[in-house]
Amino acid sequence: MNGRIVEPSSPPSSVGVFYFSGVGGTRVVAEILGVRLSGRTNCEVRSIEEKEAASAAARADSIVLCYPTYFLKPAPAMVEFVLNLPGETRNRKVALITTYELYTGNSNRRLARLLRERGFTMAGAYELRSPGTDVTCVIPDRLCGWLYRFERHFPDKIAKIAQSILSQTEWANSGERIPGLKWYTPFAWPLQVLFLDGFIRWKDRMKVLEERCSSCDLCVRDCHRSAWHRTDKGLEHRGAPCDLCLRCVHHCPGRAIILKPRLKDNKRLNKSLYQALAQEALEAFESRGATNNKREIE
Repeated sequence: MNGRIVEPSSPPSSVGVFYFSGVGGTRVVAEILGVRLSGRTNCEVRSIEEKEAASAAARADSIVLCYPTYFLKPAPAMVEFVLNLPGETRNRKVALITTYELYTGNSNRRLARLLRERGFTMAGAYELRSPGTDVTCVIPDRLCGWLYRFERHFPDKIAKIAQSILSQTEWANSGERIPGLKWYTPFAWPLQVLFLDGFIRWKDRMKVLEERCSSCDLCVRDCHRSAWHRTDKGLEHRGAPCDLCLRCVHHCPGRAIILKPRLKDNKRLNKSLYQALAQEALEAFESRGATNNKREIE
């Protein structure tokens, strides 16, 4: 993140915050950012899974895209959203916020270059470590407790990002701020080949514990890739369209969907956990007198 923070003055007249969230971490980031922005400018926060998201982006003067990094790349859903943005959104300034589990690689750079190719101007790129959706499915939860929380000083970092977005100077002087290459990416290549490329194959190994499944079909309704289907034989998961966001694993009310049988009782990143983390951040703002927007993140 750019370390230079300019005092906000005459913020953009409207900011649209658009997010894709697999399990919930990126949604929390977007919603809290919206709380921080709404006191100073007209701010609309929308999931890109909403039908009206693209048209809402066309109405915004400035755009913020929040998305998770999957396997060192932008989430496919956000890439598709960018590719399908209407022509009238071109030449808008865009800021990027990516959430990540371990490290981001050049995820923001990839999306920034795509945006530039499509006529947008970059106005900043930021990173926030978020609860880990995949490692928590394949490692005992007692060994990765830190992956069930946001990074340290999370409220402070959100506040600084909001301040940069609100600053007219930051947006006006941003130019073509394409994120640079991460120094560690050459060293990450062996990890990519040895582990990450193999991990994606877990999308073909989803298991349903029939004794836990209540046939609520939440996984079918919630899957943005339509990878889950109810058939005569029960639930069926197709690996081809799946991007392994693991929403189905963490949101299943009966904890019936798993990757590893021996970890079937691992703690899930569910709605109540994210509500608690979001409320903790909002209370941190209020305790410092940083916001009067008292609200809960659903």
